[in-house]
Amino acid sequence: MKSKEEYQAIDDEKIVSIVDTNLRRSIGYYDSELSKERRKVMDYYSASLPRPAHDGNSKYVSQDVYDAVESMKAALLETFSTGNKTLRFTPQGAEDVPMAEVCTEYTDYVLHRQNNLFETMQTVIHDGLIARAGICKVYWSKQSESHIEAVEDLTEDELDALLAQDNVEIEEIVEDEYGISSGELRVYRDTSQVKVEAIAPEEFLIEPQAKSLDTVSFCAHRTKKSISDLIEMGYDEDVVAKISDNEDTDFDNDPEILSRFDDIGADRGFNDKGYQRQTRQVTVVEAYIELDVEGTGTADLYRVVKASNILLEKEMVSRRPFVAFVPLPIPHAFHGNNFADKLVGIQNARTVLTRSILDHAMVTNNPRYTVVKGGLTNPRELIDNRVGGIVNVTRPDAISPMQQASLNPFVFQTIQMLDEDKEDTSGVSRLSQGLNKDAISKQNSAAMVEQLATMSQQRQKIIARNFANNFLKPLFTLVYQLVVENESEEKIVELAGRYVQINPAQWTDKRDVQVEFHLGYGDQETMVQKYLAFHTLFSQDPTLGQMYGPDKKFKMLAAVLEKSGIKNVADFLTDPAQIPPPQPDPAQQMQMQMAQKQLEIQERQTVVSEMKAQFDAEIAKMKLQMQQMQSQADFALKSDKMDLQESQQEHKEYVNLEELEIARRAEDVRAIASPNG
Repeated sequence: MKSKEEYQAIDDEKIVSIVDTNLRRSIGYYDSELSKERRKVMDYYSASLPRPAHDGNSKYVSQDVYDAVESMKAALLETFSTGNKTLRFTPQGAEDVPMAEVCTEYTDYVLHRQNNLFETMQTVIHDGLIARAGICKVYWSKQSESHIEAVEDLTEDELDALLAQDNVEIEEIVEDEYGISSGELRVYRDTSQVKVEAIAPEEFLIEPQAKSLDTVSFCAHRTKKSISDLIEMGYDEDVVAKISDNEDTDFDNDPEILSRFDDIGADRGFNDKGYQRQTRQVTVVEAYIELDVEGTGTADLYRVVKASNILLEKEMVSRRPFVAFVPLPIPHAFHGNNFADKLVGIQNARTVLTRSILDHAMVTNNPRYTVVKGGLTNPRELIDNRVGGIVNVTRPDAISPMQQASLNPFVFQTIQMLDEDKEDTSGVSRLSQGLNKDAISKQNSAAMVEQLATMSQQRQKIIARNFANNFLKPLFTLVYQLVVENESEEKIVELAGRYVQINPAQWTDKRDVQVEFHLGYGDQETMVQKYLAFHTLFSQDPTLGQMYGPDKKFKMLAAVLEKSGIKNVADFLTDPAQIPPPQPDPAQQMQMQMAQKQLEIQERQTVVSEMKAQFDAEIAKMKLQMQQMQSQADFALKSDKMDLQESQQEHKEYVNLEELEIARRAEDVRAIASPNG
């Protein structure tokens, strides 16, 4: 094992050499077997093959490849472009539901309104069916637009304030003698956005044994750019001028490209070397390759842009900007089977058999004749096929039709067998196209026809799910990631009929994408009927009245309209969150106010009555207490009075006794003092 010091860094010249080596080894290069197969399939698709064996044979060509490709393409486009929300971001929790809906709507806005997703899907599906893989490139395009604004009577400070803005430049300014400025300013507006573009099959190159775009070591996109385009993209003019005219990767006359324009006569490359130098076209290769540029021992993914032997740009990146649709995948291989190539043999066989029928009919209607020598007076009369023309003969048996072999009766059975083989191979049945008159008859009910049609679409459903999970889902995720990484300004956009303020810079880096779609005979109508049945059930069940409120009803009916293909839901239904609370009727409001006043008066009267009763009770209680106190006082007074009277009586008796005692003693004294005593 080598030590870290033994690894060597590589310079720009070595990088260009490595990229060129990988280009020549890549699948999709103009001389690869895949390129030859795609050219052949394109010729069969445009009914240029098979060619007639002889000039005199029928020129009829069966359209089996074209019919199968267009039928499958129509089924897929009808599924994913009828206005239904096929992809949604899954919320992480109940609180994340509104944000997940906003992220879904804005990603859908970027795909459908900033880009033409329908055209992209149409091209990718077509390329996938006839070229094994349809490639889409998703990247952040830095761009801006400008306009002229007239300004008048600006002071120096006002002009400086305008020029201080990063997006304003002077176009033409005139200053008068008083220092007042007038003129024109150029205002730039950043219009950078996510770009979604379908790439032609011959423009995409990939390493031979690639298993998937996520694990591939080398893939590239080659395209034609003018010198002027490269300068506008920001590349140095002196470096661009060194690009050589002799390019190994030049594919102006690539047979695969030329076969695409055979029908309109543009079957030769366009020589543009007689134009001005700045309009000269060069082949630019944008390669994504794993390199150890610094010699650290660890390879990283690099984006390398080169033209001829000149390196224009190199940068380390985290992902490849490609998303692929492979209709018939092969495990452990990037390129799957070729859907259209599977029908080439059927187209050859049907063409040969049908030509034999037409040639036999032509020979039968215009047979060859045997002519007896000397039996015609004028041989030109027999050669002339004019209806009712006269042929003069010298003998009755001079002309007789040459005996022709009869048509093989198994030709028509063989053609019918090829029709069945075509349905089995392509997965597109005549029943699913409404072309089977035996199935669509009075004997079969509508339910039976629907069941048969649905069963006949199993192969289509598998390809549709492959398209949804392996193409649309990564595309949706990649667009969302580019929006989060590059859009840093708040903006107000119209989403689902309402204006929403968003700031993608604050969104989470990654979200899970949920795929939901229906493909089949009347599947959308069936889903609409199911939603309406649930709506009726929820509305009539009184126990579900609280759970099935106006907001839930709005979502249910909005889903019904979307499944029916009506995008402008806001034109028919208004979100309950946007409806102001209902205003009461003035008369009703007056009655409510009067009733409220009466209620207040009654409440006040009740309070007054309660207070009066309480006051009366307190007064009665106080009176009773006063009476009790008065009685007690009277009793005490009477008791005191009786005690006083008793005391007075006792005192009086005592006084009387004392007076009697005194009188008695006085008598004794007088008796003693009397001389007669």
